[in-house]
Amino acid sequence: MADDYRLRFFCFHERLTGFFNGDGEGLTGTLARYDEGGLSMRKVLIFGGTRYFGRRLALRLAESGDDVTIVTRGEHTPPVAKGLTFFKGDRTSSSTMKDLGSQNWDIIYDNICFNPYQAKLAVDAFEGKVGRYILTSTMSVYEEGGTNISERSYNPFPGKYDLEKEHDYGEGKRQAESYFFQRATFPVIAVRFPVVLGPDDYTERLVFHVKRALADQPIVAENLYAKVGYISSYEAAAFLEWCGRSTMTGPINAASDGVLSIQDLMDKIDHVAGTTSRFETTGEDPSPLAPDHDFYMDTTAAKQAGYIFQHVDDWLDRLIEEEVRNHK
Repeated sequence: MADDYRLRFFCFHERLTGFFNGDGEGLTGTLARYDEGGLSMRKVLIFGGTRYFGRRLALRLAESGDDVTIVTRGEHTPPVAKGLTFFKGDRTSSSTMKDLGSQNWDIIYDNICFNPYQAKLAVDAFEGKVGRYILTSTMSVYEEGGTNISERSYNPFPGKYDLEKEHDYGEGKRQAESYFFQRATFPVIAVRFPVVLGPDDYTERLVFHVKRALADQPIVAENLYAKVGYISSYEAAAFLEWCGRSTMTGPINAASDGVLSIQDLMDKIDHVAGTTSRFETTGEDPSPLAPDHDFYMDTTAAKQAGYIFQHVDDWLDRLIEEEVRNHK
């Protein structure tokens, strides 16, 4: 299992400090040693485990012997595997959270917390009830973008939050992180993912580009050369699992090695599909994978902690081949 995702576990006994300046805290902790056959069953709760990398995570954990409960509203067909059970409820409901907080959990994975109010529901419900809380966050917490962005570029520990105001995606995640790190007494790690792609991507961001290439429709992008970071849905699940076997706390970046511009991406698609992509700087339906500036993260912290990321070429080329076959 681990080899498939280039996943390693090491004993890591150094404190990872100094990520933030001033009085802020950084990423700290120790990684548990991975020992096949030696892992005890853990009681795991997953919010957002019926689709995409959350679904993959649930299956991975169940296959490793964990007792996994997925919270679902029943809108999507849940995965089926030994060790998986389901709790019908709503992540945004205080009554659902209180019901779940009546039990003890070794680990909680939260893939669908989008604002500080939802973070508050979790903190209120699970104080004294969880050994470790893993929040799925995003590189969108880095508002300005940039190259090789490190965790210190957004420090959630002194960050402000507003429980009543509506927030866009990036700001909502920023404030959710801030609430958790400032108010929770249980250990929290916030995993900051870049663009996640996979055959199970219900947003069809890669499919969008494949279809336009095959139909000889232009790709609308203001900057053809702005570089973006990616990770596969397979590795996103693997990384979350890895985090659950560590004692690290704080924010951490996770992304495949290597970055791509929209020009790079379309060159890959053209190579497989035998097409020649056209580009326009303005028009309808702009590319969802073409920011106007570089936007990718530095993953040194995760690597120092023992994780080995795939290179983007290792999985994206195969995914493009699959999507071209499916839509040609």
